[in-house]
Amino acid sequence: MFSQDRVSVGAVRRAIAADGEGIARLFPSLPPVASTSDTRAIFVIDGETAPLGAVLLEQAAGHLAVGPLETASNGERTEVARALIAFAEMAARAIGLREVRLADGSVPSDLAASLGYRDGVKRIRAGKLARMIDHLEALGVPLWRDGAAPFDLTLYYRGVWAAMALLIGFGSITLAVFGPGDVTLLHVLGPALLCLAASAFAFVQVCLIAIAARRRAPVPVALGIFVAAALSIAGIGGLFYERALPSIAELWAIYSGDEALDTLAVSVSPDGTALSIEGAYGTNSADAVRRALDKHPAVRRVVLAGPGGRIGTAFEINRMIRNRRLSTRVDTACASACTIAFLGGNDRSISPGGRLGFHQGSFPGLGPNDLYESNRDMRRFLVASGVTPEFAQRVIDTPPDEIWTPTPQELLAGRVVQRVTR
Repeated sequence: MFSQDRVSVGAVRRAIAADGEGIARLFPSLPPVASTSDTRAIFVIDGETAPLGAVLLEQAAGHLAVGPLETASNGERTEVARALIAFAEMAARAIGLREVRLADGSVPSDLAASLGYRDGVKRIRAGKLARMIDHLEALGVPLWRDGAAPFDLTLYYRGVWAAMALLIGFGSITLAVFGPGDVTLLHVLGPALLCLAASAFAFVQVCLIAIAARRRAPVPVALGIFVAAALSIAGIGGLFYERALPSIAELWAIYSGDEALDTLAVSVSPDGTALSIEGAYGTNSADAVRRALDKHPAVRRVVLAGPGGRIGTAFEINRMIRNRRLSTRVDTACASACTIAFLGGNDRSISPGGRLGFHQGSFPGLGPNDLYESNRDMRRFLVASGVTPEFAQRVIDTPPDEIWTPTPQELLAGRVVQRVTR
């Protein structure tokens, strides 16, 4: 039932007696305002000096009848008609009706089809999502098409939506990388689909901002908006290429077993007391080390060499070494994740020609802000392993694309090694 009081949702309001003369003059197909009732009312959209459009809504058995619907002769006719129909759908939902019927000829057939009407009839959805869509329609900023809202309001809403979509989509990568448990197919497909959807949604919103600027902003402003929109679209593409693709590719490599990365070679000395671990750490490399230690319980020393690899594997090897209270040694070069395994030794040494290489953590596609908590945890791990806080901070301050190779004296001063021996 329509209220007799003035009703306003966005730019739409119920006509009152004072509007009767203007509506009769501008929109002669509409009945007199005085003839309306609780179930039959005229609603208008105001312009600066006169109504831009008006529509008759009538509550019938099981549906809301829409029409006649008229708009003023200006460039906003389609937008005004859209706003009036959106209001009619919202009104139907508010009074519990689930169907809206357009009067014959009330709106062009192509417009009715674009709004979801078939033979002039549309079923109305219920629920919170539908109410949200109603609200956006009333504001003049529908999600997937240009609306009748002023340009500044359009820019604000669509800019916020695009930013939030990108934040959620690309933020899912960080959750997948640092989430608990092993990497599953969901860790790969989830971020991939979210990033694609977020990028597509942001692209649409930027295009709609440009369309709104062309229609409503002054020419110099519109040109500036077009340039900004082009740069924004390029930025979205760059973000997907530089952040999403590398991260998703790396997650896929982890999920599929890291065959290309896993070059670890494990061997035991003839007397069975020394275990040699050399090469890069793949996702499943720790299994080879575990089998060797279980098979050779007399091992007392682990000799490490390699360029690093998966940090999770390095921590697994670290725990095996620490739990068995084994000593560790480097005779050649041990860098990146290899140093984590090395720090598991209860007695750590290097030869005069041995080198340890350190840097902060990294993951393809992720920047320093994404890895802040991870690197802070790494610093705690280094200090808990006996390394001095100053040395640990130097490690965290070294960019991931560089390697800090401390001198033997720096390693001794930082308590990374207990001695340097041949």
